[in-house]
Amino acid sequence: MGYTLSEHRFRAMNTEVAAWLWSDIAHYAVWLHEVEAFFGEVEAELSRFRTDSGLSRLNAAAGQGPQPVSELLETVISLALKAAGESNGLFDPTVLHALRQAGYDRSFELLTDEAGRSSRLAERDTTINWRAVELNPILGTATLPAGVGLDLGGIAKGWAVDRAAEMLGAWGAAMVDAGGDIRVSAAAGGEPWPIGIQNPFDPARDLGVLTLKGGAVVTSTVGRRQWQRDQQPMHHLIDPRTGKPSQSDLHTVTVLAPTAASAEVAAKVALILGSDRGRAHLMARGLSGVLVDRTGRVEVVGEPMVGESMVGEPVIEGIETWIPNPTLT
Repeated sequence: MGYTLSEHRFRAMNTEVAAWLWSDIAHYAVWLHEVEAFFGEVEAELSRFRTDSGLSRLNAAAGQGPQPVSELLETVISLALKAAGESNGLFDPTVLHALRQAGYDRSFELLTDEAGRSSRLAERDTTINWRAVELNPILGTATLPAGVGLDLGGIAKGWAVDRAAEMLGAWGAAMVDAGGDIRVSAAAGGEPWPIGIQNPFDPARDLGVLTLKGGAVVTSTVGRRQWQRDQQPMHHLIDPRTGKPSQSDLHTVTVLAPTAASAEVAAKVALILGSDRGRAHLMARGLSGVLVDRTGRVEVVGEPMVGESMVGEPVIEGIETWIPNPTLT
């Protein structure tokens, strides 16, 4: 048989997931459904909303000494702690209790404004400090002090996208998209994959089109998961320095990086830092991206956005100017 582009869509990890495979193999459907099964395994072990997940059991045992953890959970915790160290704590996986105190205490589709207002936790000391987490790979244990809780949502999703793209990549050119976390294994038939960068203020239109032959692109935004708490707007991106939802001037950040997990971290850190320091953060790491502030101003960061780069000659095309008073640089 000739090469064909096959697609499989499903829901996992509280988001819509799509996987594409460009291949000449006869049983492509098997591998696409393997991706769905893999995402199910990741969700079952890493969801903070499932009381029977390994992550929930670990969080419930905070303050009770070392706890046995699965290889999957250990891998993602280790990845998150490494990202925390490299970002000087601007990415911190120990924001669980801060998220809950902001009202995000259940799966988002179940969250209402009323629930957000009524879900205040009993006042207690909580800690945001990634350094307090102890992993023992030899014994296969993790230790959380009392008051420390892990939320691995974003980096777990990026990691799952990376692994899924690598799984499919063994059988042909693949792309996996989980709620805007995208990883490409290779060009399909020599042609790059077109990826629209959505306008956060007008989802029906794109800011531009990114073409990617490999690597990852991830978007982090304060606009996607919002609710009201005590008549105050809330969102899910916690600034570890304050323990509160980020108040930076940025609304949405899209980042290109070699992996979805690293792009996820970089986008979140840049958004928390704000326009000036976020731009500097990306440029210091040789990353490209698009910054959109809360007024709708758009800024393209990084030369690889218009030329070659280590993630496969990404280019950004057709940046439009219908956002009020955009400044493109």
